[in-house]
This record gives sequence, C-alpha cells and structure tokens, in this order.
Amino acid sequence: MLAADTYKKKLGQEIADLLGDEFTFYKSKLMLKRRRASGFDVIILAGSNKWSPLIDVSFYFGRNFDNARKVEKALNAHPMPYQIQQYSPNVNSMLGLDYSGDGNWEVNIEEASQDFAIKIKSAIEKIAFPFFERFTTLEAAQEALTKEDSWCFSPKGPFYHMLFNVDAALGDLEHFKKWSKCLDNFYIEQVLEKISILESSGFEI
Repeated sequence: MLAADTYKKKLGQEIADLLGDEFTFYKSKLMLKRRRASGFDVIILAGSNKWSPLIDVSFYFGRNFDNARKVEKALNAHPMPYQIQQYSPNVNSMLGLDYSGDGNWEVNIEEASQDFAIKIKSAIEKIAFPFFERFTTLEAAQEALTKEDSWCFSPKGPFYHMLFNVDAALGDLEHFKKWSKCLDNFYIEQVLEKISILESSGFEI
C-alpha cells in the first residue's frame, strides 16, 4: 500500500507539471487546485490500491466557491473540498459531454511511465475542464444541484450540505427551506440547526 500511495503522490505532481503553473499539487490530500472565478477548481486523485502493484486511478473534481467557504466558517463546519462535484467513473452519465471511454484506469506501478500521467492529464482536460466551465458561478451550481443535473452529485441525503452552502452563499435560504422538504427527518433536523446558527449569528456575505 505504501508503494501505491507514494506512486500516486508522484503521479499527482507529474499531472500538475503537465497542466502548467496554474495548478498546485498538495501531496497529503492528492489534490490539485487552481484559482478561478471567485473560487477554485479542484481535482482529487482516487482509486483502489488493494491489489498493488496493479492499482486503479480515478479522480473526483469540483468547484469551490469563496462565499460558500465563508458559510462553512460561520457554521464552524469542516471545510469541504468543493460545493459541487462529480467522480470520473460517472463520466458516462454526464449527458452531452464530448468524451468517449470510462473514467477509471489500471496501472502497474512497477511498470508505469510518463505516458500514464499524460493519459490522466488528457482525461482531466476532457472531463473536468468542461465541468469547471459549466459551473463558474454559484447561480449555475444552485440550478444544477436543485435539478439534480447529471453532471453533478445529487444533494439529497448526506450531500445536502452542498446546496445548503450554495444557497446560504447566495443569501437565498428560503430556496433551501423549500427544497429541503424532500429530505428525511434525520437531515432536516441538521438543516434546522444550521439555519438557526446562521440566523442567530447575523451572518452576511
């Protein structure tokens, strides 16, 4: 497992170098980030190391918005990597995306070459970059999350916090209160607590 972890850190740096100076790679989180449109574009390398030296490589990708981060701070909540996200193995569900192939790759870390980093970099450009362009604003993220757009994770259930943070960042908690009626009681209780904390704190963007 250690060899696989070390390889993914090396792979992440290779991909960052190939993508250019805009992206910074954080080894501890296997995360690539670049500053964009009032927030960050975020990519996190993933995939199973169970059968190392043959491992799987995939990636999560999403948008992080500055004003949504302010909501997290006001709630004293654990900061999330992004407020709207997708996972590369789900690529075939992203309706209208101009990409052929799947979003999970196998590599033998004892035989891997730079060509593999080039392959993942190309996939990121074809899968994640269109996502980043599609969700440059909080308003675009709000619409997609509300409609459960095929390009992003559904906010229902444990991912409700994504839409909550986006709505709060837009000063539109009324929208979230109406939408949250679709949630189970377990999550509604959490929602009510979050709303109470924000309203009592006088939080404003």
